[in-house]
Amino acid sequence: MKHFSTVFNYELKTQLTKKAGIVTMVIMMILALLGTSVPRIIALFETGRGDESVVAADSVDAKAAYVLPNEDIKALLAPITGPNPRLMDSREDLVAALQAGSIEVGFVVTPDLGYEAIYQDRSMYDTRDTAFQSALTTLKKAQLITSHGLTMEDFNAIEGTEAQGQTTILGKNSGTTYFLTFILMMMVYMIVLMYGATVSSIIAREKDSRTMEILITSTRPSALILGKVAAAGVAAVIQFGLVVLAAVIGFQLNKSTYPPEIAMMVSGTLTTGYLLTFLFFSFFGFILYLFLYAALGSTVSKMEDLGSATGLVQFLFIFGYVMASIAAQTPTSTLAVVASIIPFSAIMVMPMRAGVITVPWGQLILAGALMLVFVAFFAYLSIKIYRWGSLNYGNKTRLTRIVKEALRRENR
Repeated sequence: MKHFSTVFNYELKTQLTKKAGIVTMVIMMILALLGTSVPRIIALFETGRGDESVVAADSVDAKAAYVLPNEDIKALLAPITGPNPRLMDSREDLVAALQAGSIEVGFVVTPDLGYEAIYQDRSMYDTRDTAFQSALTTLKKAQLITSHGLTMEDFNAIEGTEAQGQTTILGKNSGTTYFLTFILMMMVYMIVLMYGATVSSIIAREKDSRTMEILITSTRPSALILGKVAAAGVAAVIQFGLVVLAAVIGFQLNKSTYPPEIAMMVSGTLTTGYLLTFLFFSFFGFILYLFLYAALGSTVSKMEDLGSATGLVQFLFIFGYVMASIAAQTPTSTLAVVASIIPFSAIMVMPMRAGVITVPWGQLILAGALMLVFVAFFAYLSIKIYRWGSLNYGNKTRLTRIVKEALRRENR
């Protein structure tokens, strides 16, 4: 226990004091704060654009001109153009006025209420052409309604008629839970890749520099492996916990600016049941992959061989990511169910399924039990492989042979 504590404390201090890790964590915290402040930032910009649109609306009559076919159309368009619109005799006169800069927009209207909007230059936020189209569309609808012997009140009453009903969801609404569930899955993906690579590179570097030979003579392999993995796990919880805390603080500070749908999405996703499922499978799945990275890191004799040695783990993890993406679309399919039970993919697939549907208790219990069994087995296996690796240097060996030799009775 003393050796474990020594290894754990040293590795944890090393992980938490790395400049690269600190900088990465600070950047991610800032991004989390900015990300959760997006609605407030958007509201500030929209406020500015709203003022511009008011000015444009007030000055439409002064800066717009029209070419109308007859007096009847002029009277019909009076609610849109005003009682005394600026009229031009022809399209050519309208274009000349635009080029001279005396107007900003011109409209050529046809007898059937078709139109052409003409600009010399059109700003990004100028919507006078679409507003004019909307107004003309309303007039054409009114004409059609009147031609059928109806009034606008009759039409509005018919159009406003809706079937009365309600929707009751007893389980999960994937329409509101998918987005946040996907973000959490991506966070787990980053944690595993970052800290898994760190653990494997630490062990590979110790073997490359022959430090492993010294460590193995004074400390049990179990203390070394368990201490390193535990330190990486605690460091991940602390560092990414701070990022999550920054996101929570940002959300609480800007909660009043969020649309009701976002607040409903957060409350609908982060239920107690989902959080427990997410924390269990993410944490123990993370520990499982750390043991895999640690075991494979101890099989190489040179740092340049580390990438090829850990390729199998990365393949397994990418497989889990792909399965989680499939499970998000078809969470009840046989493929998704099986992938959520297999420990290598359950780390991401089970939380994804739990976010979009109600997972049966039997599947949760089976997947959880298998996860714990696999964590215990690969912890044992990684210790044996580490022991084997400390005594074997030289050419690369097949993984199957490494496992077979590491589990031989004399290596126990």
